[in-house]
Amino acid sequence: MRLSTSRRTTGRHRKPSTLATAPRRIAVAAVTAGLATTGIAGGATASAQTFPGLSSTATELVSQTVQGPATTVRPAEGTFTSGYGPRWGTMHSGIDIANTIGTPILAVMNGTVIDSGPASGYGQWIRIKHDDGSVSVYGHMASLYVSVGERVAAGQTIAGMGNLGFSTGSHLHFEIHPDGATPVDPVPWFNARGIYF
Repeated sequence: MRLSTSRRTTGRHRKPSTLATAPRRIAVAAVTAGLATTGIAGGATASAQTFPGLSSTATELVSQTVQGPATTVRPAEGTFTSGYGPRWGTMHSGIDIANTIGTPILAVMNGTVIDSGPASGYGQWIRIKHDDGSVSVYGHMASLYVSVGERVAAGQTIAGMGNLGFSTGSHLHFEIHPDGATPVDPVPWFNARGIYF
């Protein structure tokens, strides 16, 4: 019986698996071949149309690798009037930004509208489920421009500011629920994304 003289490698000395580096190598190859491009401002958009020369599996790998972090935008311009926390004997689960009626309200990230219409206390609200599973809530709007099931992009105008529901003046009430259910203080959430009030 002949013993092999080749060395066996243990997991800690192995080079990265070819499969583990495949997404990065495919993305680099696609960009080099001109099948994919990355945007300097705002990241890349990846779709089947963007990568016509690639299989659906390769397109998905390129999409995941090239897109980078999600874009986040401020929900409205105006004056910060109220923060997250106890207020008037109840919990205020968001922040308030005041401006004139009709001021554009923007989707903070890409997502899908899950509610758009009347809601107790909010007058009218919009809720968006984002691609990362978080949910943003917008309240007191005078006008709604999106419907349930509609796909929205970060920065898209979704409503006009208003004074409906339990409200003391024209403003946006904004909440963010990172886990999809539990509200957190939006100020540090925005700060972590480079947006300050």
